[in-house]
Amino acid sequence: MVARPPPSCSGIRVLVVDDDPNIRDLMERILVYAGATVRVATTVREASLVLDEADVVVTDYRLPDHNALLLLERAHQRPRPVPVILVTSHVDLHVNAPFARVLRKPLDIWVLCREILAVLERA
Repeated sequence: MVARPPPSCSGIRVLVVDDDPNIRDLMERILVYAGATVRVATTVREASLVLDEADVVVTDYRLPDHNALLLLERAHQRPRPVPVILVTSHVDLHVNAPFARVLRKPLDIWVLCREILAVLERA
């Protein structure tokens, strides 16, 4: 079986927020391969400084300085609200929060590309 390439994310600015360097680096590499421009952050504070430079945020729930709910709030307070996709192993705990999507870890990385495109299409 031949692996299919990910959907094109060309021209999309993605902010990846995760304190686990392995997960953060994997998401960054795959999204860059799919054509996205990627910024990375490890905390809500770091991410908040570059929110205006992102079309979409992909984040873990637990971060060293807070959690993704604060990041979600800050993203929605922007003059141009930024959709936030949560990637977590505890999906059931976050289904009622107004994230654009809640995706379960371990994540099929190509699914992430499709979900980013779907979220931006709705925005």
